[in-house]
Amino acid sequence: MDFYNFWVPLFILATLGCCSQGSLLLSDKIKGIVGKNVTFKTTITSTTGLLTIAWNFNKEQVEPIITHIPSSNNTNIDDKYKGRISYNTTTCELQLGPLMKEDEGEYILSIVTAKGTQQSGQVDLEVLEPVTDVKISSNLPEAIEFNSTVILTCSAKGSFSYKWLNGSVPLEVDGTHTKLNQTGNELTITEVRRTDLRGPIVCIAENALESGRSAPFNLTVSYGPEKIAMTQTPTDSFLKKGSNLVLTCSADSDPPAQLRWMFNGAELLQMANITIPNVEEKDSGNYSCVAYNAKTKRNVASPVALVTVLEALSGTNISSSTSRLIAGNSTVNLTCSAAAGKAETVEWLKDSKPLTPSGRVILSTDKKSLTIVQVVKEDAGDYKCQMKNKVNMDEASYKMVISYGPENVKLEGKKNVKFEELVEIKCSAESVPLSVYAWKLNGTVMNISQAVYRIEKAKGTDTGTYTCKAINPVTGMEKEATFNLAVTEVGAVDEGLSGGAIAGIVIAVLVAVIIIACIIKRKRKSGTDIPSPY
Repeated sequence: MDFYNFWVPLFILATLGCCSQGSLLLSDKIKGIVGKNVTFKTTITSTTGLLTIAWNFNKEQVEPIITHIPSSNNTNIDDKYKGRISYNTTTCELQLGPLMKEDEGEYILSIVTAKGTQQSGQVDLEVLEPVTDVKISSNLPEAIEFNSTVILTCSAKGSFSYKWLNGSVPLEVDGTHTKLNQTGNELTITEVRRTDLRGPIVCIAENALESGRSAPFNLTVSYGPEKIAMTQTPTDSFLKKGSNLVLTCSADSDPPAQLRWMFNGAELLQMANITIPNVEEKDSGNYSCVAYNAKTKRNVASPVALVTVLEALSGTNISSSTSRLIAGNSTVNLTCSAAAGKAETVEWLKDSKPLTPSGRVILSTDKKSLTIVQVVKEDAGDYKCQMKNKVNMDEASYKMVISYGPENVKLEGKKNVKFEELVEIKCSAESVPLSVYAWKLNGTVMNISQAVYRIEKAKGTDTGTYTCKAINPVTGMEKEATFNLAVTEVGAVDEGLSGGAIAGIVIAVLVAVIIIACIIKRKRKSGTDIPSPY
């Protein structure tokens, strides 16, 4: 029996006798891709109890695809679908492919049970074109930041919609700086910035089942120059003559900027770094760097660096108007000068402390000269002159000696000595330079010039008045002091006791002797008169 000839009546019966026992198909819409397969999935798990199963295609008219009678396991496939379908006899699922655009339409599954009931289900198939040849093109080969408007166009073959990525994240459009056309395949970037196309940019063309991805797209955006930076080594505004000056310039720019140096407004060199060895005063001036981008046609200049070259101070010296100074008499002028370099400040110190001007101590307006009127001994000490400018400090020292005295002449020694005792009499005086000394005894000049007069063994003739004269060989001043020495002869009573004292001592000794003799005599007598006990 040819069941294929009955597909139309069976289809009509299934349609008319459809009951609401649930859908036979998992979905009522499905999509497929041209050239690939599609499977119509069912809810049927077994054909037991089924009389007939039929799949039909309904587009402009109903066309049979396959009819299956489970009881006899007979299957009829329409010639148009032979080699293009695969049928599962257990679940009644149908696989169709490779798909053609003409396969788009409604597919109907109809069954008749052994009890005579009929069921059917429909599913709409949408056949999509495959996505191929996705690529991005630009209206410009390169762009200039803030000047250029870039239009990127995404093209592809097939049925699809468009998405844009910046790197790995969706590209955001704001409708002003960046915007998309209605179809989404054209991206416009107004006043393009350097970061807009660095993602890189990727276009994705996709449909419900598949997608295609363009190659990463990069567009060079020329920008700058900007953030120009100039460094100077050493960094000081004032440089020591003979030192080396290094200037370095950099700027953010694409393509890299051309760098040139300006000195006092005139072009100096075209390079990133310049070195000026052994700078001189003529190298003082204004230095700046200018960066130029040949693509953007933009210039930017660095801040100006003012460099001043100074000669370092050296050979500083203190000169004096006179070499001999006498307290209360001399006036001195000290002058500080440097063999090389120009001083901006001068400072004087005395004994490591800043010198304070006074009525006698006078500094010139430029402080290079110091005048001390009628010097006193306290003016003596170590003087220092410190000269400074912007690059260094140099100094010189001067020791000031003030001649004065003698003052406070005095004699020291033991005034009362015994015969042949050692005697030392010391003469001293405050004096610069040290005093020389002259001695007299009882007005007679002695042949002695030392500060200490020494007698190894004193004798009576050394007794008398000693006079010491201190003489300053520079100031010409003299001062003297006297000293009385007494020498006691052998056997003589100490001259320090009066006659009455000596007589009293003699009488006391005689009385003591008599008393002792009486006591001894009495004791002897008492011992003789004692009777014997026997």
